[in-house]
Amino acid sequence: MRRIETDVVPVGAAVHPQSRDLIAFWERHSGNGRLLGRANLPCRETAPLLPNVFVLERIDRDGEDWRLRVVGTHLTCWLDFDPTGLSISGLYHSAYVAHNAGVYRMVTEERRPHVTHGRIHGVDRDFLQLEFVHLPMEGTGPDDILLLGCISIFENRPQL
Repeated sequence: MRRIETDVVPVGAAVHPQSRDLIAFWERHSGNGRLLGRANLPCRETAPLLPNVFVLERIDRDGEDWRLRVVGTHLTCWLDFDPTGLSISGLYHSAYVAHNAGVYRMVTEERRPHVTHGRIHGVDRDFLQLEFVHLPMEGTGPDDILLLGCISIFENRPQL
């Protein structure tokens, strides 16, 4: 089993168009004290975004481990395997589990977005520059908070 490592830094706001589109959708469907609900996905409006989206749920009460409930098709192709159903303790190298779980807890408990830039190592794609978006999302109701994520890939095009 492959173990991935994340090398990311928080940034003030998303810059990738795909990330910004997902955040705009999230903002349009959040309000009046409620977050975007799981029932709002998938829909025609988000169809272009779904291949790069993932959803995480807490496995334990303390949020020390999380399970990937949904992983978009572009991400599974890019990873060269389908991590749907895996826990982050089974996916990440052990040195990265606690940090990532802490980010997921922060996003879901504080109910706010978190955006980072960086790379993933361990899947032969560490040359790609990525933008990670993490958003809180209601599952079955306002007390069931999931994490909606998106990984956007910056294309490194040579200057002509």
